[in-house]
Amino acid sequence: MLKPSDLHDYQKECVLHMMYNPDAMLWLQVGLGKTIITLTAITDLINSGKMTKVLIFGPVKVINSVWHTEIKKWEHTKHLRCSLMTGTPVQRKRALFRDADIYLCSYENINWLTSVLNHYFVKENEPLPFNAVVYDEVTKMKNSTSMRVKGGKSDVIDENGEYHVKTKIGWRKFIDLFQYRYGLTGTPAPNGYMDLHGQYLAVDGGKRLGTHKTHYQQAYFTKSYDGFSHEVKDLGKQWIERKISDITKKMDAADYLDMPKVTEVNVYVDLPDKVKEQYKELERNLFVELDGMKEVEVFHAASLSNKCHQFCNGTPYVDTETKESYKLHDRKLKALAEILDNANGQPVLCSYAFKSDAKRIMEHFKKYKPVNLTEEKGKHTQRVLNQFKQGKIKLLIGHPMSMGHGIDGLQSVCSIVVWFGLTWNLEHYEQMNGRINRQGQPKPVTVIRIMARNTVEDGVMAPRLQMKDDSQTGLKRAMQAYKNNTVSFI
Repeated sequence: MLKPSDLHDYQKECVLHMMYNPDAMLWLQVGLGKTIITLTAITDLINSGKMTKVLIFGPVKVINSVWHTEIKKWEHTKHLRCSLMTGTPVQRKRALFRDADIYLCSYENINWLTSVLNHYFVKENEPLPFNAVVYDEVTKMKNSTSMRVKGGKSDVIDENGEYHVKTKIGWRKFIDLFQYRYGLTGTPAPNGYMDLHGQYLAVDGGKRLGTHKTHYQQAYFTKSYDGFSHEVKDLGKQWIERKISDITKKMDAADYLDMPKVTEVNVYVDLPDKVKEQYKELERNLFVELDGMKEVEVFHAASLSNKCHQFCNGTPYVDTETKESYKLHDRKLKALAEILDNANGQPVLCSYAFKSDAKRIMEHFKKYKPVNLTEEKGKHTQRVLNQFKQGKIKLLIGHPMSMGHGIDGLQSVCSIVVWFGLTWNLEHYEQMNGRINRQGQPKPVTVIRIMARNTVEDGVMAPRLQMKDDSQTGLKRAMQAYKNNTVSFI
């Protein structure tokens, strides 16, 4: 069992940052140990009598396994009692009223929790059962105007198929009721500086970036030429960075750990001539007719990129409701087959974009005993991970939205990750690669991106990921500059 003395110096530095700052943000790259850092700070604060109980929000897989597992690894945290608020509403309520030190709740259940807390505590003028909140992957709170944060009214359908309007209480109402508020993430601004408002609102109640998103936009951004999106001003960047620098601790894995060498490889495939013409027609007219009188149509330009992406992968949906897909080509399957052959038996992690992709991969590569981890639930997830680590599964696939968080240990046996279809989301991209590009990886890491040539993939998606990465990297570097007192303001 690990002891406090096994903590790295940088981890101890982060623990102190959290203890000295009741509102604190940790920007720590994958593999630096955000979980044990937070658990250590929680333990010390509970032992000192300053912290009572802790509410932790996180992605489903994270709250189901990561925190429990990490607590048991360390001598100084093994005594912490966890209550997992999952299952039916009745089961979640029982977990809320169970005596524990840490209460775990998924972001999907945040509106349910606000309703229960409001009914049993706020309305009764009773204090909440916890005085600290931790947002694991705080980027889930980035949209300060969402139902999750702001609340509002939504349409629901009952068992009889009838519509009702239901009012949901937003988490904004509860932010100021906590004495300690911590945010954890490795990708603070996957879509730029606009993402920061909701995250810091959840951590400091709006003290630094304001309580209203519109005011934040007006102060630091200008409207883009399209009249809808916003671009951050150069001076706006500086002021944002200055305002959040006091509570933000930023660390990159390469600065503190011996990280493996990472090689990104683009494997290009050419669409068949007929499919290439259909693809071009779809881009031009938002409509194309396939063989067998099957039609593919998109009703606005915003969904065009996804449909083009499906063409690149080989199976576009012809019915968005039933998810009926149409097979156009297998160029990417052939490219993946060659990659698996060249792996010479090494386990491979593969990311897919659509369910139709997953179905074809599972059917095409049966000899590799593939498993779709995204489809596994609860205890089965750990069973699959153990089999993968034992070498019994040579091909593990998953959607980056579900694979990005809470999956650890793959790096001990796998050093190859393949993108069957790219993602627009930088956070998903970095977190998926981070399953194998992390502490404990003994081999150089290879990230292989299979892309259709002269399409949205190599013309827009890949460059856009790089552009967003540059923006986030610039933000991180600027934060470090403020810490080192190397930036001055006008």
